[in-house]
Amino acid sequence: MSTLLTRKLANTDIELAELAMGTWGLCADSYGKVFDEQRTHTLARAVEQGVRTFDMAPCWGADGLSERAVALAIGDKRAECTYITRAGKVAHELGLVSDFSAEGLRSSCEQSLKRLNTDRIDVWLLHNPSEAELRSEEVRGTCAALQTEGKIRAWGASVASLEDGLTALDVGAQVLCAPFSLMQPRIVWDLESACSSRNVALIARSVLMHGMLAGRFATSKRFSTDDHRTQRWSPEALSERVRQAGELRQVFTEAPPRTLAALSLRFVLAHEAIGCAIMGPRTPGQVESAVTALEGARPLLSASQLELLRRKLLAG
Repeated sequence: MSTLLTRKLANTDIELAELAMGTWGLCADSYGKVFDEQRTHTLARAVEQGVRTFDMAPCWGADGLSERAVALAIGDKRAECTYITRAGKVAHELGLVSDFSAEGLRSSCEQSLKRLNTDRIDVWLLHNPSEAELRSEEVRGTCAALQTEGKIRAWGASVASLEDGLTALDVGAQVLCAPFSLMQPRIVWDLESACSSRNVALIARSVLMHGMLAGRFATSKRFSTDDHRTQRWSPEALSERVRQAGELRQVFTEAPPRTLAALSLRFVLAHEAIGCAIMGPRTPGQVESAVTALEGARPLLSASQLELLRRKLLAG
């Protein structure tokens, strides 16, 4: 079993594994159908590989599937693990709808605790809230009350823009979760200083840019109709992304890192502001590849390597 390092989550007493197991693709079928056996084997392999931080949401899969599946995989190892889950989005037959009411948030938390078979949630994230929802006294009051009651250890927000991140910091979020990768670095770079001054931790998601930074796509790649990337990238946009990935692969020609995926994970975690990086594997082999990418000497990237990447990315 590989041993992943942990990182203290800024102004909390929480320690997260530097690599967290994300469950959106595994449980919400966002990249196409995942069958029960594949899901079970992938989560089991994550546990075997030493992954001890899990990222979930009640709306990922029917009846809170992501939380139920993780609880089943963890079994009696709960004391060794940290759980990240979300609230504020509810699955509806027409898609996801928002419910950031005090009643809705409290109910979501209580149901998550039951599905996870636990008495506390380590990191509780408001799921892509709007600015108005972030500034709502009802929302903030509910988060504070649940924390006082010991049902959540820290609360924050999962955001997709700099503006929402700054708003979340302004209203007292203790954790921010934001997209961060070699192809999408600016939101986190722009938030780093504000987070540091408030001693707020950052959790990175979409670290492989929905598989683009795995380095396996060709310009002719096409996705199935039930894969969210069909809507995310037009054929022209996909071709341009593949070209960009190819250029990034050539930045370093010697190991480590040996692959674009390894470089991508190391780039994210080379930033001290990052509390953990959420990976999104859907097969046992993808779990193993992600864990292996972090093996070896530290630091993950040298200062000169990181600066070279920063200059290249800023140059566009």
